[in-house]
Amino acid sequence: MKFFDNLPKTRFTSTIGNFLISDFFTYLNIEGNSIQEASINVDNKTTLIEASVSTYSDVNSFWAFVAANNTVNPFTLLADNAFGYIQTIENHISFVLFPSENAVTGGIAFPVGSLVFPYTSNTGPSFAYGYTGNYDLNGPYALVLSSSFYDGFMTIGAQYNSDQNFITTGLTRDHVTIVKKNDDGSYSWAGDWYTAYQKPATQKIKYITNKLNANVIYKEAQSSNITIDELLPASQPISGVTVGTTIQQDLDITSTKIQAYIPSQLGLVQSSFITAKYI
Repeated sequence: MKFFDNLPKTRFTSTIGNFLISDFFTYLNIEGNSIQEASINVDNKTTLIEASVSTYSDVNSFWAFVAANNTVNPFTLLADNAFGYIQTIENHISFVLFPSENAVTGGIAFPVGSLVFPYTSNTGPSFAYGYTGNYDLNGPYALVLSSSFYDGFMTIGAQYNSDQNFITTGLTRDHVTIVKKNDDGSYSWAGDWYTAYQKPATQKIKYITNKLNANVIYKEAQSSNITIDELLPASQPISGVTVGTTIQQDLDITSTKIQAYIPSQLGLVQSSFITAKYI
């Protein structure tokens, strides 16, 4: 990266050749320098490289944002890119599981990594099915990608080995079998269930805000075997006091402010690298 051009270099020799690399013991010390910074807005469709071009007219200077924001990982500095994220989850479906077709209580959410199969009657050769029956090891399946502690909704990714989705959005309840992922990494049959309230993952509630004081009273978290019965009081916010924000809405409104060095100050930043001397 161009940003490393001004770092002290050391020669590294290996069995596959000689390399000139930035010194391992170099760090940035700007405590004694009055380097000017400013906040810039980076929306949820902009990458750090694009921000670097617009701020510094240089694709390689995005590392200045990392330094200015005192962070290590540049990939966690910005919000998700809305277009790319929506493309990633556009086929994902969120739903609640109930023990029977007409049940409204007794639901459960299974851990991330669990497998969802369409329910299959236990007919034909027994070796084609799990030892408890009701699912085809070679048939359609989906992986649980998230499981919400708050509202009991599970989200699955792509539905594999099937020309037609066995879980659909809408009011129709789909009969499925769950193979649960256990805490030790093993899997076990967890019975057959019926889906309810199926909806695209983009329409899943991400957080709920109290309109009176703007406090977020719920933010999506992961769960392991959380019963929906326990969550019903919390999952039915008082109308008029709270407002739910979906994943899609959150992506549409999110704007990130990050710190940036004033462009004219980059030279001073680059001259503030110090290499520790070890004997």
